[in-house]
Amino acid sequence: MARYIREVVLNRPDDFVQYIMSDFIYKHGFHMVDFKGERILRAGGGLIEIPKFMIWSYRNGVFHVEAWTRNLWLPGVYGREIAMTGFMGCVPKSAYKKDIEELISLMTQPLYAPQPGQPGYGAPGQPGYGAPGQPGYGAPPQPVYVRGTDLSQYATMALIFSIISIVTSFVGGAFGILFGALAIVYGNKSLQSSKRGMAIAGMVIGIIGAVLGAIVFVGALLFALL
Repeated sequence: MARYIREVVLNRPDDFVQYIMSDFIYKHGFHMVDFKGERILRAGGGLIEIPKFMIWSYRNGVFHVEAWTRNLWLPGVYGREIAMTGFMGCVPKSAYKKDIEELISLMTQPLYAPQPGQPGYGAPGQPGYGAPGQPGYGAPPQPVYVRGTDLSQYATMALIFSIISIVTSFVGGAFGILFGALAIVYGNKSLQSSKRGMAIAGMVIGIIGAVLGAIVFVGALLFALL
């Protein structure tokens, strides 16, 4: 077993942990599946995107998460569990490990609620909601501001890789294919971010770069054989 395992004492409300996990799972494209007799979360699994597996639990204030990947023989056909080092397809496996570390960071983030005299305390626009002269007295529970999963940096990476793929496709076809594939992977990864338009642009340009790279590569190969 080559799973990356983290266990952190949080002692946070269950609904907070559930919110962070639901947001993380949705934005990273995980789906619940039955795999080898185990109910797990799975994402990826393509030829250029790392297949990702995960299980998690939260009991008695302790957050537990296990993340791993597997060798991919054919689409949907996986081998043994492998360590999250090196590359698989075009993406470093350590990128998935960083995603889990970011998840832990979200779980341990400071929680802030409006204080007396601040906007949002008590009823909106009524600092003295409750007993006269006692700001917020008797007001309903205040909202807590939570930072969720942010994948916008991957949209930026997708656009950068896509531009590089166009430039390098004319220099060396293989580089155009490589960077085009990276743009597609990171663009797809960031479709649920605040920079969705940039992610789509990165994917489209990345596809063009990869196709140009393939044409140049095949042309160079045929020229060398003739």
